[in-house]
Amino acid sequence: MQFGDHHFFNKFIALVCTSAVALSGCGLNSGTGEEMPALDTSSTITSDYEEHLDISIAYWQIDKALENRSSDLVLQTIEDKFNITIEPVNITWDDYYSKIELWAENGTLPDVFIGDYRKSPTMGEWVTQGLLHEIPDDLSQYPNLAKYMDSPEKDTCQFNGKTYCIFRQTYNEQAETIKDRTILYRWDLAQAAGIKNEPENWDEFREMIQAIIAADPEHTGIKGMTAKDHTMLAAPLFTYSIPLAAAGYSSFYWVDNGDQYVPAIFAGETLGADALPTWHLMRDMYQEGTIEDDIILTTTSQAEEKFLNGKSAAICIDGGISNTKTYENMGQYWKDVHGSEFFDDVKYLDIMPSVDGNKYYTVWDYAWSETYINSNVSDEKMNRILALYDYLLSDEGTILSNFGIENDTYIINEAGDIDIIYDKPSDKYHSLEMLGSLTCWNYGIQDSSRYPDLVPEEYVKADEERVEMAKHCTIPEYNYECTRALYESGYTFSIDVNDIFTRIMYSDEPVEDVWDKIIEEYKEKGLLQVIDKVQ
Repeated sequence: MQFGDHHFFNKFIALVCTSAVALSGCGLNSGTGEEMPALDTSSTITSDYEEHLDISIAYWQIDKALENRSSDLVLQTIEDKFNITIEPVNITWDDYYSKIELWAENGTLPDVFIGDYRKSPTMGEWVTQGLLHEIPDDLSQYPNLAKYMDSPEKDTCQFNGKTYCIFRQTYNEQAETIKDRTILYRWDLAQAAGIKNEPENWDEFREMIQAIIAADPEHTGIKGMTAKDHTMLAAPLFTYSIPLAAAGYSSFYWVDNGDQYVPAIFAGETLGADALPTWHLMRDMYQEGTIEDDIILTTTSQAEEKFLNGKSAAICIDGGISNTKTYENMGQYWKDVHGSEFFDDVKYLDIMPSVDGNKYYTVWDYAWSETYINSNVSDEKMNRILALYDYLLSDEGTILSNFGIENDTYIINEAGDIDIIYDKPSDKYHSLEMLGSLTCWNYGIQDSSRYPDLVPEEYVKADEERVEMAKHCTIPEYNYECTRALYESGYTFSIDVNDIFTRIMYSDEPVEDVWDKIIEEYKEKGLLQVIDKVQ
């Protein structure tokens, strides 16, 4: 998936980072029958490393994850195994981007830090400034990490042929990236408002939402569609006429425009003409109330609360239906609020057809964000960091960092599968909130089917259905070499998709006028020169 736009995803990752540890109950198993590895978590663990090292790591809310150091057996096991002490350097979803850039400027970067920079000029600038430690090509000493890095995604971690970061994988195949944006809507209220059929195009969706608002079956003063971040709507709406345009900053896709490649958002017979149907669609949806009028002010928690309490007819979520936050913040309370099951009342919106009649989903890279290692770390510390990542990608490390301690927070049942026996292991071992997603957002090279589903089965099934739909969609052609050429050209040109989306949707000026102004602004920033440069 294309995760170059850090603002676009700061809400998404807040829910994904706990998905590997937030558990919906016990007695769930993987059904593979494969024997899980035993783990020695006794206090007599001996390390293969003689020299003790302090390793500073900047990670979201790491101060809370490591706050119970003295009683956190998972953290103690990791630190004892590698003879290290993890020094937390705290960042938040609101400040991480600016904080890390400031540390880079003043030379105070921690040993390890996580961020979303590889799809922007920033990584190249840091490489040129000598701030980043190169990731060695030969990872044979770290077989799990070597296997993990043997991926097309590695290309996105390289600058001038050398690797400078470790991608943090979220999905295993392209079709899975459809889960990144999902629209849920109140089908029960639609039926109560007289709608007979589920919407099959954007016009029918708009009619349905308008009918729900007019009927207001639950007398809640219901409004249109909300979102956990208003810019999340760009991805599903862009598929109407510019399906490759949702990626922004320097990571945007380039498409063949006849005689040259251009950024997808500016494609068309005249520069940007292809985007106009999408701009009109989203402007109309906003002005008519299909998109709620206060969506720009709505926070993640407010959006979830509004949808749960019948204040919004639909919601755009991130991370898929089966991410734990959908269940934890809405699904598990649904019956208490409405007296019925979540999926009795709620449906997900099908893939809507484009203006050309085809169905597209937003194509992203497989990984959002990445790990960087400070160039100042010693060879010994570099070895220890890579060894830690290698362990977390192993079967043993995956189980420990996601499910905790055997016979304490989970057991291995007779079939050889994991059963959770502690409602939420990360409540007991807070370090799981960090360790379970430090290396990657999913289970990396491990077969996720071996581990318990973290939400009820119907949530997982809904995502599986959408992924199957995506497998039957055609992905428009694009040229990644143009993106790479831009990275390595030294140009700092970028496209702020979120800003464009917001300005056009909220403006009272005619769509064409606003878009023309924006195009001229990008020309002044060097758009035409950049297009010529990368051909």
